[in-house]
Amino acid sequence: MVEKKYWIIGIFYLLSILFVMNDAWLYHTPIAKLTKVETSISGQVRSTRGTEETRYKQKIQGIILNGKNKGKEVHFSNEYTDTGMLRQPYHKGDKVLLNGSVDDIGTGVRGLKRDTIIVSLLGILIIMLILTAGRQGIFTFITVTINIIVFIVGFWILGDTSNILKICNEIVILFAVVTLIGLNGIHRKTWAALLSTLCVIAMIMIIFDVVVRRSDLDYSTMEYLGLRNIENTEEIFHAEIILSGLGAVMDVAVAISAALSEIIEKKSNVTFGQLFQSGREIGYDIMGTMLNVLMCVFVCELIPMCLIQMNNDVRLITIIKLNIPCEICRFLIECIGIVWAIPVSIVITSIIIKISVKGKKRIC
Repeated sequence: MVEKKYWIIGIFYLLSILFVMNDAWLYHTPIAKLTKVETSISGQVRSTRGTEETRYKQKIQGIILNGKNKGKEVHFSNEYTDTGMLRQPYHKGDKVLLNGSVDDIGTGVRGLKRDTIIVSLLGILIIMLILTAGRQGIFTFITVTINIIVFIVGFWILGDTSNILKICNEIVILFAVVTLIGLNGIHRKTWAALLSTLCVIAMIMIIFDVVVRRSDLDYSTMEYLGLRNIENTEEIFHAEIILSGLGAVMDVAVAISAALSEIIEKKSNVTFGQLFQSGREIGYDIMGTMLNVLMCVFVCELIPMCLIQMNNDVRLITIIKLNIPCEICRFLIECIGIVWAIPVSIVITSIIIKISVKGKKRIC
């Protein structure tokens, strides 16, 4: 039976890939398959720092795959440089989106059709989840899908930025409820982890509010918002911190609540001091890796922005003064949340599980 299930999953995966490879009829944007690509060097261009790049020109020939012009042969040209900063090269066999409409195919290529790659990677992820975690892997994928839908619906309802903070607060609660109940079921340890997560999120946001009122944060990294006449940058940054800190806090809360509930179930007469010591030891193992994960995410967010600005002769000290304060504030607030999640989870889990165990004993 197990082998049969795996065969069914594998066949369904292959059929899904074949479907998206031939789903051009679903698109309103014209799609072409490239049948001939000729690439030649067209010259040299100078970058902002004075370095020279080779410019290439491509003569592209393709066949339309959908719409009223299906089967029609088209010819385009494309230019790109070594860096591929603005445009990319195309190759024979690529399926590309054109910059026209159903009636008019347009005058050039908009970009690659990437749904086949996305479905292939998504299928590999689902198969690996099922192979490694079984039923729990399926629940993991379902909860992620529901959270994505919640996120899309939430911001679709939002429409503008006037009530972004309210929407994000509701989204955070839904994320926590869906993730914890979907993965752990309806148990006491789930309620303990959920309550711990929401308490810690509320605590770190109180700290953030105090920091903002006591200091004048520079929102230079959000300069695009100024071009859009958006005035509530503080609320938008507030929403960013809530969403970005949720995952790490949930991870710590779930680990501690699950471990402590198991200890209490096995040894109902364990004291609060012993539980606190056990939870603290668990927290030591989690805290170091989680803080380093946040540090890696923080650095990864800065790399593109720093490189682009340095490439345009902006000094590193200027970048640090103007652009990094918000990122440092976010990093420190989230680190505080991870550290606080350890004692808060220990206290809440111990109280909830202990009360339930004593209630069972009285009934017996």
